[in-house]
Amino acid sequence: MTGAAIVLLLSIAAGGMVFVYHTLYVQTTPVHLSHPRMPPSIFIHITDLHGRTRFLNGTLHRLVNRWRPDMIFVTGDLTQNRDQLANVMREIAKLVAKDGIFFVPGNYEREEMRGFQKRNYTGADYTASKKQWQTCMKVLENQDSIVRIGDTRMRIYGFDNSTYGFEQYHTEVSDEHADCTVLLAHSPSIISYIRANGVQGDLLLTGHTHGGQIRLLGKTLGPYRHFHVGIKKDDRVGLFAISRGLGTSRIPLRFCCFPEITVYLINHPPCKK
Repeated sequence: MTGAAIVLLLSIAAGGMVFVYHTLYVQTTPVHLSHPRMPPSIFIHITDLHGRTRFLNGTLHRLVNRWRPDMIFVTGDLTQNRDQLANVMREIAKLVAKDGIFFVPGNYEREEMRGFQKRNYTGADYTASKKQWQTCMKVLENQDSIVRIGDTRMRIYGFDNSTYGFEQYHTEVSDEHADCTVLLAHSPSIISYIRANGVQGDLLLTGHTHGGQIRLLGKTLGPYRHFHVGIKKDDRVGLFAISRGLGTSRIPLRFCCFPEITVYLINHPPCKK
């Protein structure tokens, strides 16, 4: 083998290792927030697993549980196909959150990829999957869940899959009767519905875009260029968060767009973890 061929093979191997690292090394993003009516709390947001529960730096439950969260929010796309659901649910069952785990469905809760073909689930398929989600998560499909943390009344509203027009907003809890409102949706496109229907909150958590999976010079490539990555202020929902998520879809690679777990530290002083 010539020297040039060896250099080429080493370059290919090094490039492959870079892609593996960017695809399978989870970054934890801490977000410090203050809220006058909340006790010190830790919320964790995960999304878009697409069947992936093991990473270079640990399994999902170990990466999450080390924070000892009060709540965990899961915003859809647990699997790429139904064959992965049992394994994913075994991992989610190991997550520990004092005040519960809350889930909203994504588009891959109603469809799956088989090779290069997308197949829609039947109603019976969806119902069977929902029974598995409910074994360890509170499933919210256009509904509220009220959680009391000390003297604080926290409202969690979960929108059903906002990529197919299933989202609705009907609540019996007025804003005056909730000290804090967290809105959950799979797709950030829910923001259009929120603005059109006068919905308000303190924090909106979404995923779906994977941050684009491939980013160059800090910019998203592909169809989600019009969405931000991370968190920005919003006059309707306080903070509008779009997580990069954990898994991949279409192409099984990430570049300059690491998988992400977001940790919201409410009324906590900055700390190293």
